[in-house]
Amino acid sequence: MLVGASAGCGKSSVAPVIPPLSRVTLDPPLDTLRIGDVASFVATAYDMLGNAVSGVSFGWVSGNPGVFRVDRLGRVFGVGEGTASLFVTAGGRSDTALVTVFPDTGWFVQPSSANGADLFGVSFRPDGATGWAVGEGGTILKTANAGASWEMQASHTAFNLHSVWFTSDLEGWAVGAGGTVLTTRNGGTLWTRLTNVNAGEVLMDVTFAARDTGWVVGSNGTILRTFDRGAHWSETRLATAFTLNGVAFAGTRDGWVVGDGGVIGGTHDRGLTWFVVPSLTSQPIKEVRRRSEAQAYAAGSQGVVPRTVSSPDSTAWQLRNAGSNFQLEGVSYPTDLIGYAVGADAALGGTVLRTDDGGNTWEVQAAHTGTRLNDVFFVDALHGWAVGQGGAIVHTARGGRR
Repeated sequence: MLVGASAGCGKSSVAPVIPPLSRVTLDPPLDTLRIGDVASFVATAYDMLGNAVSGVSFGWVSGNPGVFRVDRLGRVFGVGEGTASLFVTAGGRSDTALVTVFPDTGWFVQPSSANGADLFGVSFRPDGATGWAVGEGGTILKTANAGASWEMQASHTAFNLHSVWFTSDLEGWAVGAGGTVLTTRNGGTLWTRLTNVNAGEVLMDVTFAARDTGWVVGSNGTILRTFDRGAHWSETRLATAFTLNGVAFAGTRDGWVVGDGGVIGGTHDRGLTWFVVPSLTSQPIKEVRRRSEAQAYAAGSQGVVPRTVSSPDSTAWQLRNAGSNFQLEGVSYPTDLIGYAVGADAALGGTVLRTDDGGNTWEVQAAHTGTRLNDVFFVDALHGWAVGQGGAIVHTARGGRR
């Protein structure tokens, strides 16, 4: 049925009368596209009898224009990395589709505002959008858009910072040389150095198992712990003169530390006491990550990638090697089987390795940087970041694969 509208010139225009709608649907219900690409969606309206209705004017809205924008024809344009909803409405009815936008496949270089300073540590929140990197001369960088851009934050220290860890979107910790322990309660807008840490050692790594409970390790076998959100710190020393480079906990009781000389130490009582694991290697172990009480993974020089194995009576460490030409600095395991290690190789420069079998075998991925990578962090099996020498930052949204 058509309704005419008279005009003074004697001509008439007609517009279709849209009957009451029962529903509106979007096709496809989900889609992925790269930044800069275009995808088309089709909306269909149905009357109360379930018949498709033509001539309907739809309204299109992007749930996050920073991820994608949409025009009046339902064409979606990829803008930035992330996932957001696409909304379409007509006649009081609506439907949604989920759109994921990703950057170039594999690893690619992100812009860095480190001004050439080496970066030693990186950490991201589970949303994969908000993260921090720390490094040389007190450098702290923050991103709120998955690394598309980074802004410098004032650390108020000139000491090198080696590790960063956030317990929430606002509360975080960074540690470094000269016994430096920094904390923030507002996402890094203000960083404050703690004055109640009675340690002058070079601090290499920090981790928190809960908001109140955390540990820091460093030179001369130093282990610091807090059970009250940093209000008080206690110091323990592992029975070694070597520097401890990494610390990881599963829950608040069971933890591992690793360090130079192949040192591995463990605790079952929140770090009140520690034991030393019989030596597996003399090579420096640079980082350790723990997924559960039974599963822990580490990486270090000459390609050593130790991991834990379970027996009926205990958990033991077993030595693995990804290739003696790799000088590995960081490791991240987003799943029990998928892991990544980063570092350097004389031929490749910056190096990224991936395992899909829990560290038994490793494949080399193109890092697209010629400089050493010092740390790596994955929020899931696909989305990860690595930082390194000269302020290098590389990122993948596809698990490092094309």
